[in-house]
Amino acid sequence: MIQVQVKGLDAFKGRLASIPRQIAFATAKALTDTAKAVQEKQKREMRDVFNRPTPYTLDATYIKPATKEKLVAEVGLKNFASKATPAIKFLAPNVKGGGRRLKRFEKALQAVGAMPAGFRAVPGNAAQLDQYGNIKPSQIVQILSWFKAFPEMGYRANMSDKRRASLQKGSKKRQGFAYFAGRPGNRLPDGIWQRYTFAKGSAIKPVLIFVRHANYQAIYDFDYVSKKVAEREMPALIDAAVEYALRTAR
Repeated sequence: MIQVQVKGLDAFKGRLASIPRQIAFATAKALTDTAKAVQEKQKREMRDVFNRPTPYTLDATYIKPATKEKLVAEVGLKNFASKATPAIKFLAPNVKGGGRRLKRFEKALQAVGAMPAGFRAVPGNAAQLDQYGNIKPSQIVQILSWFKAFPEMGYRANMSDKRRASLQKGSKKRQGFAYFAGRPGNRLPDGIWQRYTFAKGSAIKPVLIFVRHANYQAIYDFDYVSKKVAEREMPALIDAAVEYALRTAR
């Protein structure tokens, strides 16, 4: 999070000396417009440093506009989300470096023993990916349901034994399959695997591969981008705010 403040406020006030009541208004407008410019540049920066960022990632920043009573504008990473991981948590390793936090589905798999502690899950060959390269939520739900990894309050989402048997058997229109966790042989990685059933045998493919906890490099310099944009854009936005204040003064 950074806060944007006006530098050279005396000169700013001097230009509005004839209408002092507009000083606070113009100052707040210049600060808020600068914050908006910073937010827009952050979106462009995300597109540059991340591979196919999702709309949720691009919407990771917030603005707290300046007011006439509080002449400070604020730009930061959102620290709250009702049903998803807050932006400040999943972007922090890219901003500061360090380890990625466990995702909710990883915690759920660890809670039922399907995934070992100290590991993270990455998509395997059998993962169903969306346009951003992330495993589709529908497949994550199916995996958690298969391993009965939903918490007690969501027990109805956990798959019954009858449903698992039906999926394993398959049908005329759908190939049978089953999930299992572990390492199927010394040369294959630990993870969540999907076994497909054929008329004369079966085959396995990895859906999730478990990798050791790794540290991320800081590739997204939020503070630097914000400060540089504020320094570059603020003079012109101050001029525009002053002109607007003079033009709209009553």
